[in-house]
Amino acid sequence: MAREMGLLREPDPAAERRARMFLMAVLVALLLRSSIQWYMERDLVTGSQGPFPAALGSEAPAAPTHAAHRSYRPEALVHGLAVDLTDSGVRALNLRTGKEYWRYERRDDDADMPSVEVSADTVVAWFDDGRLVGIDLRTGSVRWRTDFARHGFQDLHIGAGQVVAQTPGGVAAFSERGGQRLWRLKQPRSCRQPVPWAAYDMAEHLTAVELNCENSDGLGGVVIGVDNRTGAALWKRAVRQELYKGDDHTLIAVAPTETGRPGEAARVQLLDVDRQGAEPRAEFTGDDWAPTSAQDGVIINDAGDEPLDSAHSTVLTAYDTQVGERAWERRAAPGHSFGSLRIADGRVYVVENSTVLEEYEDRDLRADLLVLDAHSGKLLHRLRMPHLTVPDDFSLTDLAVEGAGDGAVRVGWLESSDDVWIVT
Repeated sequence: MAREMGLLREPDPAAERRARMFLMAVLVALLLRSSIQWYMERDLVTGSQGPFPAALGSEAPAAPTHAAHRSYRPEALVHGLAVDLTDSGVRALNLRTGKEYWRYERRDDDADMPSVEVSADTVVAWFDDGRLVGIDLRTGSVRWRTDFARHGFQDLHIGAGQVVAQTPGGVAAFSERGGQRLWRLKQPRSCRQPVPWAAYDMAEHLTAVELNCENSDGLGGVVIGVDNRTGAALWKRAVRQELYKGDDHTLIAVAPTETGRPGEAARVQLLDVDRQGAEPRAEFTGDDWAPTSAQDGVIINDAGDEPLDSAHSTVLTAYDTQVGERAWERRAAPGHSFGSLRIADGRVYVVENSTVLEEYEDRDLRADLLVLDAHSGKLLHRLRMPHLTVPDDFSLTDLAVEGAGDGAVRVGWLESSDDVWIVT
């Protein structure tokens, strides 16, 4: 009888409420999942087309012999791909064939051409509305997305498995693989309205974050040593102008001059960097300080005999970043000047251009790509570039080296957005 009474008992209202709440939670989860899937599918992702193209080489070419023109302007050459911008995204092209390998674009009305940084595994695109997107370099698939406010153009940095970006009120690092935020560095109170900054990966899990700060004379900033595992600020040092990284233990900075007057020779300090701080190791003086590249323990200054307002550089001066001594100097041939250069794999890649002035009727350019030993300046190789005519609307007439590595050198006009020569 007791069993029959238990079977006939009235329903439990509390159990029914729990069941309804469970069903509602499941329904909400399904709707949320569908919304996320719809949101993700708004982006155009073509995915990889065919096998991944192998790199043209394991390092920058020591003796390139061929220059091939391409009618696009890639942001980077990585492995066998050229990473190029589109009006609302980024694409990767097979470097050998020029065919599109994958494409990622946003369909949002407020999406625009992004800023892009590329590593050996990841393409990171940062859009004007503040969306940061991590894309797998090999497949073109989206790994992650994150959103935060962005004001104006800012650089990105990829290193130590992290993407470092400026966020409101400071700097943040995100996982290169998963996009989750790893740490955040708050903006120092002494640094008002920081403008484009840089980050340098040093030894011992240290990243040096540079902030250019607004002050009364328009100069100055700060570099902060950050533990890139935790985001802890280990030290801080004031700087006057842009820093350069000499090697994993060295930063190069302009020190305050005696009077601060225009035209006074620059005092350049080599800073010995570790987790305890950034302290001067050596110092040298540069009459006209306009460094263009630093790597492999060498920094190269391209200021020379031309007037300060000239776009042409006729002298390259290299300094050893361990001791601060001049390593070598190279002058351009008469009637020639140097374009911007790159240091890679212990070599300097620079184009020696014939000088073409705006008033010249003859706009023909004669240019050679030079390969120099970075530590001695010795000429290792010379390649004559194809015959070129400087476009009439160009005021900057030199060809410049934009990148070197993975078997190729990228050379282009300073004022062009759709021309490049891939030198192999």
